[in-house]
Amino acid sequence: MSLAGIVLAGGRSSRMGSPKALLDFRGEPFVLRILEAFEALDLKTRVVVVGPGVEAQEIRNSLSRHDCLVVENPDVDGGPIASLRAGLKAIQSVAPTGALVWPVDLPHVRVDTVERLLDVFRRNSPFAAVPRFGNRRGHPVIWASAAFAELEESEAARRDGARVVLRAHQADIKEVPVDDPAVIDDLNTPEDYERLVREINRDAY
Repeated sequence: MSLAGIVLAGGRSSRMGSPKALLDFRGEPFVLRILEAFEALDLKTRVVVVGPGVEAQEIRNSLSRHDCLVVENPDVDGGPIASLRAGLKAIQSVAPTGALVWPVDLPHVRVDTVERLLDVFRRNSPFAAVPRFGNRRGHPVIWASAAFAELEESEAARRDGARVVLRAHQADIKEVPVDDPAVIDDLNTPEDYERLVREINRDAY
């Protein structure tokens, strides 16, 4: 079973006020932390989706020494689904059996959490594997290749995001209970980031 890893970093980060991909997490930018997780998980195909413009070039520069494909999301206002579609298009030639899709604002999800998700996906071959913390679904999500066409073409998904596709295939989705609250902890604002930094500093002592 071959899986590709896709980092979604193609939004404007408008609420954060600066590119989330370049924020520091334990001494490295968010995007590099996630790429390192892909490497630890032995994902050979690694894609980072960025937006257009100067900020995207800064992200590209930070990735210059890393083995990954950087692709541009031309629809920067289209939400995460637009970035996901750009990422799926980039892996078409590889034809993986699935894709681990990781939003860039979740660098603090533990690798062992994703290992559990991968194990469940490989053993059960669901349409998608989704982590659940408490009663909430989170990210990253592993999509089977059977989902790719619908994710790319669905008009409902274009309007309302990938969750529409999850709802349409509820019976074939595997929810994976995890003890990692980071899976539901999107970092969207400076206050969110400051909270993360405080938690890191607290854990250091």
